[in-house]
Amino acid sequence: MKKNAIGIIILFVIGTIVSFYLFNPVLKNPNSYLFSLDGDAVKSYFNFSYYLKYDNGLKHDGINYPYGDHLQYINSHPLYVNILKFVDNHLFTLSNYGVGILNLSMIISLVLALPFLFLILRKYALPLWYSIVVSVIILYLSPQFDRIHGHFEMVYAFFIPMFWYFLIRYKENRNPGLWAGLLIVSGLVGGFTSAYYAALYTILILAVILVEIWNKRKNLKAYRWTAFYLFLIALAPLLIVKGLVTITDWVDDRPDNPWGFFIFHSNIFSIFLPNYSPLKSILGDPSFMNFQWEGRSYVGLPATILAISIVLTGVYTLFTREKFNWSTFFPNKKLNVFLMASVIVLLFSMCFPFKYGFAFLKDWIPQIKQFRALGRFSWIFYYTFTIFTAHLVYLHFKRLKRSRKKTAAFILMVFFIGYWSIDAGVNIKRSTRGLLNTNNLLESSSAEYLKMLTDAEINPANYQAIFFLPYANTCGDKLLFTKGMNAFSQAMKCSNHTGLPIIHSFSPRLSFSHALSSIQMLGDPAIEKTRLKDMNEKPLLIIRTNEALTSQEEWMFNNAKPLLKYDNVSVAEFDINTYNESFKAWRTEAISKIRNMTGLEKVRSDTLLDMIIHKDFDKLTDSYAIFNGSGAFYQKKENHILLSSDEFNALPEGDYEVSLWLFVDTRTDNMPELIFYKHDKDGNQIERNKWNNREEHNIYGNWVRIDETIHLTDSFVYRLEVNGKYISVDEILVQPENSNVFIENKQGVSLFNNFPIDF
Repeated sequence: MKKNAIGIIILFVIGTIVSFYLFNPVLKNPNSYLFSLDGDAVKSYFNFSYYLKYDNGLKHDGINYPYGDHLQYINSHPLYVNILKFVDNHLFTLSNYGVGILNLSMIISLVLALPFLFLILRKYALPLWYSIVVSVIILYLSPQFDRIHGHFEMVYAFFIPMFWYFLIRYKENRNPGLWAGLLIVSGLVGGFTSAYYAALYTILILAVILVEIWNKRKNLKAYRWTAFYLFLIALAPLLIVKGLVTITDWVDDRPDNPWGFFIFHSNIFSIFLPNYSPLKSILGDPSFMNFQWEGRSYVGLPATILAISIVLTGVYTLFTREKFNWSTFFPNKKLNVFLMASVIVLLFSMCFPFKYGFAFLKDWIPQIKQFRALGRFSWIFYYTFTIFTAHLVYLHFKRLKRSRKKTAAFILMVFFIGYWSIDAGVNIKRSTRGLLNTNNLLESSSAEYLKMLTDAEINPANYQAIFFLPYANTCGDKLLFTKGMNAFSQAMKCSNHTGLPIIHSFSPRLSFSHALSSIQMLGDPAIEKTRLKDMNEKPLLIIRTNEALTSQEEWMFNNAKPLLKYDNVSVAEFDINTYNESFKAWRTEAISKIRNMTGLEKVRSDTLLDMIIHKDFDKLTDSYAIFNGSGAFYQKKENHILLSSDEFNALPEGDYEVSLWLFVDTRTDNMPELIFYKHDKDGNQIERNKWNNREEHNIYGNWVRIDETIHLTDSFVYRLEVNGKYISVDEILVQPENSNVFIENKQGVSLFNNFPIDF
């Protein structure tokens, strides 16, 4: 025990020295640096800082105005930030130092991982000096270190070793109540830091139970109560976190199918090859060796060599049928349990078996789909396999010494520690590259920024919220707008210094209805803006950066009153009543045009009706969702023709607008693809155009209006197809460009140029 205390003290000294070397400027001035200027990183800083300055409870009011969002869903360290808020309210002021607190928390968290790694190594009878050296190497080679560039809550490398160490102590059956309590508390603290830690905690223990059930399969009756208690310990934090978040959440339409489940996973190469591998370069960087950055958990060269040795030995014995003493590789039965459990978790992190013909299984356990970055689960294997490697290398080192092969023993240890240290050093260099960025967005003092606004006669109290351009948002990965991340950073700067909330949110777990109503604010004047019903009459403060704007964004900015320009930022005032005025003007003009139209009872136009195609699908009875009338086109998956070549060929030559309404179905990520084909008369494909289906602002309910302009000639053949899953399409309209078409629905919503209109 005394030796362990000495080792821990030494590790704290080493960790502190390394931290001073790597982060010296940050330690001197914690609030003066941002570890990244990337949108995700700035968003994490902002969410944390804004809450400290302006909010209380579980609601973050700085984004998604006027609704706010739940702390658990926006990477705000909900438990930690609430503790800090209590300190700020009752002990001493912290509210202006959110950036610095977050920076220091990440740096300190790395040091806190060292004692847990050390204690695990000591539990497997490794000597003091060796455990100290290996602990340092494993920490700084850790894939979590690299998360310091953006996913800040994922930097906390102490959680997984802490879970493992407490589990080891619980399984020793000495004072199990204490260690069970510590396990559950650690799982809760992790879960209220990020849901991923609750999941990592649970899957680690469940995998251990599975391995032990297999090992004790001949005497399961004696193990059943042990397994039952472990099962309760495994599920308790996950159920408590999920239960409390569900009870306290005020929305019920968060996305259940985030994008990335089949993308952001690990593979063999992401575990056993470094990010920049000479082998990949020698082989010409083959595609099969590529891997997603979320799956990176490189275990280092010595561990990779060990893994290859185990596999080659297994293959050799399989083909030669020679007996092999596998205890050579797996001498410690207690450690073997955790190793096999980590292999099970590793397979899960590789999207096995879901990606290999069993995708339906994720629908049986829908909670699994919430974790779109499966690669993060490989971290359990990283810590387990590196400690397993260190343990095995030391045993061989001892055997060589006992056999009086001291030179061989020395070479083995030098190679092992030397190459592993090089791997760790490379990881440190890569992970800390570009880390020290001047904090000119979320400064601790707001005086300079507020003075600039005051000099421009801008009073933040006169505005209700910030709207930034270009626009940025994600709608459960269905609709996606990413061009405005620079503007988002400037909006967060303004919000942090003024307290004004931001209308946008870039959280993939944001309520669908909230995300859609935000996107709709840049819709055509024909679209009535539903979000306005929950907002007041104060104007919006527009923050615009110098990137190119879309036509809708240009309309909004051109209808705003210029106030201030600085650097590449323009600040303007937008009167909220402009929305209603533009809608009323559109409606008045539309009604005026409709009165002068001729045509059939249902379809009227100011052009010839044989130049119009209208498909309302009202006769279809198997619709999943209906935009208008009594039916809509619906198919569960695959390709389908929406407009055939015969329908297009019936139209005269010319320019046409094709518009339709596409349902935002929450049962899957992404949107169905709309593909327009152009062929010559011999059937040869001339063009294949994928229409924009994700960056559209014209929202009505849960439907989005898609429109494209096409040119038709008699020399070619055309068709429009839809491809994807859960496809619902309604009200297809093809009309000559610059024409006007009115479709009257006495039992539904009438349409003017395929926009809903009422009389």
